[in-house]
Amino acid sequence: MTFREKEVTIQSGAALKGTLCLPVNHEEKTPAVLIITGSGKLDRNGKVNKKLDLKLYRQLAEYLTSIGFISLRYDKRGVAASEGDFLTTGLWDLVDDAQAAIKFLKDIPEVDDEKIIVLGHSEGAAIGTALAAREDLGGLILLSGAVETLGEALKRQRDIATEDMINANGFQGFLLRLLGAHKKVEKQAQKFLKKILSSTDDVMKQNFVKINAKWMREHLSYNVREDLAKVTCPVLAITGARDIQANPTVLKDLPLYVKGDAQYFVVENMGHSCKYITKASTIFSIKKDLPIEAELPVHPELLKLLASWLSGHYVRNPKVETVIL
Repeated sequence: MTFREKEVTIQSGAALKGTLCLPVNHEEKTPAVLIITGSGKLDRNGKVNKKLDLKLYRQLAEYLTSIGFISLRYDKRGVAASEGDFLTTGLWDLVDDAQAAIKFLKDIPEVDDEKIIVLGHSEGAAIGTALAAREDLGGLILLSGAVETLGEALKRQRDIATEDMINANGFQGFLLRLLGAHKKVEKQAQKFLKKILSSTDDVMKQNFVKINAKWMREHLSYNVREDLAKVTCPVLAITGARDIQANPTVLKDLPLYVKGDAQYFVVENMGHSCKYITKASTIFSIKKDLPIEAELPVHPELLKLLASWLSGHYVRNPKVETVIL
């Protein structure tokens, strides 16, 4: 299915620039998917900087539109073309922005406002969950980040980093163990978190680098499970078995919280960026691995799961054709 893209502006606490992707041959009222990006300075397409462009959200948007859904993705506050200050934007500012994007979609004549689905990736999964607890959504898709708080995700990442140091080979591994680096990871993290939680500043400096303390405090105090228990729309959660940033094992708890229909899948050979990988990254390889993953298409099994779930819930007489991007 062919599609056309439109540059749009979403009015929230800041003017947010986005891309609306519409099927060329669509019905008068079409289901729509709002894509919410992960943490950091990722733009609407998944670009971090000149050296790293994950392309994930553009790939997802084009795929969703190819199977008959309108899609909307946008640059978060202070990122790329959007106005606002990235460093002073908190979790609840991001939820407000996502809510403004839902309102924007509801005002589009082509959109079926009873079939607006939110797709959140990584941090976007937490934002999507918070949004679903406040808005009457048509559905919720959680990629690489469901049923888990930021604090839990960070603790798991630190544990994996510690194991990587313990198991590192060669002189590098010998030196790390000699210096006791693996024993300092948790201690240093707790010191940092204590500093963040005891502060009231929006922005702080850590090792001479400015960090968004407001964003972190709000995330650390947010209990995603409490909001999952308020969700009544259909929910789909998917995480990769090789994801070192989000824990795939917690997905089994999803039906314990969600009131409505809840489905979850762990996709083999998929990492956090939703691409096909045959080996999980380590703290030593991730900087090298990410640019390689960025050039890959979205994992084909993920696309099949999305197409099947979406067509089954939102399309009359569904005919699913999987397009690999």
